[in-house]
Amino acid sequence: MKTLQSMMRISALGSVVAVGLCLTQQAQAATGICRALNGTQQYSFPFNQVFTDPAVNVTGKIIENAAGNNWSGGPTYPVTCDCPSPPFMSESYISASSPLMPGTTPINGMQSYILNDYLAVAAEVWVAGANPAYVAVPFQNRSNGLTGNTGQECAKWNYGSGSQGKITLYFRRPFVGTQVIPSTTLVNVFISSINGVSSPTPAATVSMSGTVTVPQSCDINPQAITINFGDIMSTAFQKAGQKPDNFNKVNQKLTLACRNISDGVKIDLSFQGTPDGNDNTALKTTNDDIAVKIEDASGNVISPNNGRLPVNMNYTGQVDSSGVTEMNLYPINTTGKMPAVGVFNSTATVRVEIQ
Repeated sequence: MKTLQSMMRISALGSVVAVGLCLTQQAQAATGICRALNGTQQYSFPFNQVFTDPAVNVTGKIIENAAGNNWSGGPTYPVTCDCPSPPFMSESYISASSPLMPGTTPINGMQSYILNDYLAVAAEVWVAGANPAYVAVPFQNRSNGLTGNTGQECAKWNYGSGSQGKITLYFRRPFVGTQVIPSTTLVNVFISSINGVSSPTPAATVSMSGTVTVPQSCDINPQAITINFGDIMSTAFQKAGQKPDNFNKVNQKLTLACRNISDGVKIDLSFQGTPDGNDNTALKTTNDDIAVKIEDASGNVISPNNGRLPVNMNYTGQVDSSGVTEMNLYPINTTGKMPAVGVFNSTATVRVEIQ
């Protein structure tokens, strides 16, 4: 008997598939930030002015290009930039701002910045390049106008933005004497290689310092004021806060001779004395029960501690001008007690205040 054998051939077909892993690295986008290679470039210029014309010393007076050529001629400084297409760059963008407090009054259409109670400034920075110009601060992303292959190297290129500029001076209010301007940072300059990018560190700063002097003066006549109340009976001091019975106030006229005071400037006389302990509106004397009241021509009481006596000025439009004022003085009882018999004295200093 034949046996039928069944045979099965199993064929296994395998394949090794090679998987190719394609790895690519994407280049990081340029930040556009620029910085000074040797640290922020420091520019400074002196500003010392003397104004003898009284027409200058008025609120709102504007002095254009007040620093003259003082803010100019500074060195260039090397800058490195993170450029979009290194190793060269075309346009760069300049921005400038001021750390000073902005003023509320524009100066010739420019933003003003406060130096002190009396003075403010506006600043313009020179931006070089294809379209050089003085640009009023603040400004953002001012192009230097250079396009195409300019040869500017991203790694290092010399800039001069901030090395020169102009300031316009503004009188916020008149003053007498000298205003000292300590070293003050006026402008910070920033550079970028991409429009709209704000670099975190200034490439350059500009500082100014100096003085502004207005040589004004006012002399009071008489310079030594002596008021003699005469003999007063102690029994005449009846009530606290009241002058003696039947006592007539002593009138004292004062004249002023002033120089370099322009029309519209307000002049006052201020008093510096010791107020009485019982009535601080009156001037203390050597008698504990008596003080001296000071009034203006209208009967308003003038405080002995920085009280103001207004002056009527005669402005002639010339360098010299004059003024006149008057005051009334009288003793008062401050305690309600009968004052001790004897001489009493009191002193105060009178100063000219120009506002």
